Amino acid sequence: PWLGSSIVVWTSLIGVILASLSVGYWLGGRLADNFLKDAPRTAGAPDAAGAKDKSGKAGHDARSNLKACAVLSTVLLMASLTVFITALIGDMVPSFLMSLFSSLHLATVGAALALFAVPSVLCGIVSPYAMRLAITSKDRAGTVIGRLNAIATVGSIVGTFLGGFVLLSWFDTTSIFFGVAACLLLASALVQLRPLMPKASFALLLAGAMVANGLYSNWLVENAFAENKAIPIETSYSSIRVARGTLEGRPTRFLLTDPDSCQSGAFEDDHDALAFSYTKFYALGTAMNPGAKRILMLGGGGYSVPKWLLAGRSELERQEFQLDTVELDPGMTRAAAQYFWLPQDDKRMRIFHEDARAFVNRTSAAVPEGEYGPYQLIFADIFNSWYTVPFHVGTAEAAANIKRLLSRDGIYIMNIISAINGDNGRLLRSIRNAFAESFDEVHIFPVQQKYNGGVVQNVMLLAFRTPRALPDPEKEPVPPHIALMLGNRWTSPFPAPEDDVPALRDGYAPVERYTLGFVR
Repeated sequence: PWLGSSIVVWTSLIGVILASLSVGYWLGGRLADNFLKDAPRTAGAPDAAGAKDKSGKAGHDARSNLKACAVLSTVLLMASLTVFITALIGDMVPSFLMSLFSSLHLATVGAALALFAVPSVLCGIVSPYAMRLAITSKDRAGTVIGRLNAIATVGSIVGTFLGGFVLLSWFDTTSIFFGVAACLLLASALVQLRPLMPKASFALLLAGAMVANGLYSNWLVENAFAENKAIPIETSYSSIRVARGTLEGRPTRFLLTDPDSCQSGAFEDDHDALAFSYTKFYALGTAMNPGAKRILMLGGGGYSVPKWLLAGRSELERQEFQLDTVELDPGMTRAAAQYFWLPQDDKRMRIFHEDARAFVNRTSAAVPEGEYGPYQLIFADIFNSWYTVPFHVGTAEAAANIKRLLSRDGIYIMNIISAINGDNGRLLRSIRNAFAESFDEVHIFPVQQKYNGGVVQNVMLLAFRTPRALPDPEKEPVPPHIALMLGNRWTSPFPAPEDDVPALRDGYAPVERYTLGFVR
């Protein structure tokens, strides 16, 4: 929640952990040479025959093996302790570094180093040391190394699928870290149980921390709003927070995703009203297509727009319509139902938990060539912030498939976080150029500052399947709030925006280069 989930964060994590493992491998080799240089090439305690050897060599072997195992056990115990510490400080370090550095790159690399460098180095020591300890003869060295490398790779595969498919779906990050610490502690005890007291004491401390974390999480869910704290929610895809505050002087609940951004908000005294100014611009679509029967919403989040539609607060003439909402994260939907009054049982709405682009590709492929699509309105609100840009829904290929889904009079409206002019507007211009390849008519509506194209803000992209004129408030009756939104249309310079960046494409979408340099 402090650094986001952009490619910069993942690059920092992967790079730092790989670098730390490399240091650990080197140290593990040196450690093996120092502690095992005089040890015989045997593993385990001597057999009975060896114990009767009058030369005393068996006793020397046993002491050497015990000493070698003690070193490995200590390394695993230290790794367990450092992972335990990471679990305790995992929330404080990123928040501190984000406040210390203005650069996301520095903050993420610093956080990765602080949290994962030492545990990764210690875990890296294990492999070369264990390999040397396991080699019983020169003839079998290759077999032992190959077997242990195979086991390590299988462990990586199991860990990947277990983490992505199971653990992140059922447990919060802190609990997972405690679990990793427990596994390392168990490995340490399996290598050598003694000294028993420190390991047993740490096991009790770890168990107590796991119980305390569970109790605190439950307490936070029940009392967070009363204590003016945010409720942390871990989902399969992100770390989000639900907080209580005020907006326009009214008590409001906020869904927080990346730093400096709220994905959704809802007034506590009017659950179905649109709280954020940019969401109100979706009324342009319902005002220009009041007879819409089928509507597609790409991105659920806090489900502000779906609630607004289902409550009959839009300009739609009919209330019997079909609303399809596509939300990647089931955890987000559960949070919306629990904290943001989502009416999941409304029969007019179907929820699809899948990637928006995958849904668009699948459903557009079912539209016969040369025919119009089923949706009169398609709304897109899939930007968590400028840190996490879902570029694959803003490419020329995506635009072509979205057009196929629209009916003859279909309208597409998309929220984009960007400037319009200058370097900070490159993202907006690249997406606009992508849609201009398929749509004959594309309009831009800055939300917060309609005369300042250089400021990063919510910008609404509106595209017509078939060219048509925008309503003219001076020549036809238009509701006052719609007239105000139409007045935000960007016309200077014209045509807007300038074409200095290529259209986003599936094969080339440098959105990080466009967005991570945003001047805030």
